[in-house]
Amino acid sequence: MAWIKDQFFDVIEYVDESDLILVKKFTDRESNEIKQGAKAIVREGQYGVFVTGGKLADILPPGTHTLDTGNLPVLSSLMAFPHNFNSPIKSDFYFVSTNQLVNNKWSTKNPIMMRDSDFGVLRLRAFGMFSFRINDVEKFMKEIFGSQKLTLTWDIITYLGSMVSSAFAESIAELQIPALDLGAKYKAIGQSVRDKVNLECQNLGLEFVNVNVENISLPEEVEKLIDEQSGIGLASKDMATFTQYQSVRAMRDASNQEGGLAGLGASAAFGNQIANTINQSQPQNQPQKPEVDTVEELLKYKKLLDEDVITKEEFDKVKARLLA
Repeated sequence: MAWIKDQFFDVIEYVDESDLILVKKFTDRESNEIKQGAKAIVREGQYGVFVTGGKLADILPPGTHTLDTGNLPVLSSLMAFPHNFNSPIKSDFYFVSTNQLVNNKWSTKNPIMMRDSDFGVLRLRAFGMFSFRINDVEKFMKEIFGSQKLTLTWDIITYLGSMVSSAFAESIAELQIPALDLGAKYKAIGQSVRDKVNLECQNLGLEFVNVNVENISLPEEVEKLIDEQSGIGLASKDMATFTQYQSVRAMRDASNQEGGLAGLGASAAFGNQIANTINQSQPQNQPQKPEVDTVEELLKYKKLLDEDVITKEEFDKVKARLLA
């Protein structure tokens, strides 16, 4: 009868070397019958869970447990074991990890609408990372594993990622942070998102430990407008630097477009026009800054040439203009 005895489990244990498995069903052999008196080794960061007939039975905390009807009251009741019952226990047994799962990605699948005082209605996209853990095994097994039918770690992470994305949209609407200040408020936004998803997860047996916002992107046209406004602010402080800034930008743009340097004059003229307009709006008695020395100007463009910001041909044209 030794072969019959060998069909039943003597020791039940599971070691997750990847630290990426939330729920693991014990299926080391074809039969899932467990011998009376077998040992269940539940390690730190784990819980052992019996599920019988689709119903949650006994939950074992970390430690070494002897499996018999005496210390499995729920399972014994569900299966109507008689007193001193000594036959094998037929039940599904799961190991549930309570360790923190980190570096899980989230992102907005579609643009998030935001009303901004400076730019009107904007469409934002964002992405980041989150970490979570199971903090109530019974609730988790009933609500996520049972009701939601989510059994794979990837499915659970995807489900939680969608919750983070929705909470991000709510936080953006409630916090009303100006678009120009979003980059400095990633931490505050992440904390707001974490609080919202934790409130939603109270009955799911899950806890979000951290939610990070790594990037919030504005529409391309808004980013260009911000760049132009930054340039205008620079012009109000330093005309010469702003004019040089516009010229270099025009050169770089022209080198990547049809017509080469044909549009350079128009772009540079636009920079000069802005500079002149700001000059006219300033008080007339304000002392004007001296002309930039030609040699210093040439040295600046030579540095741009050495750093491959402009081409040799572009440098020669600027040099000819300055020395004319």
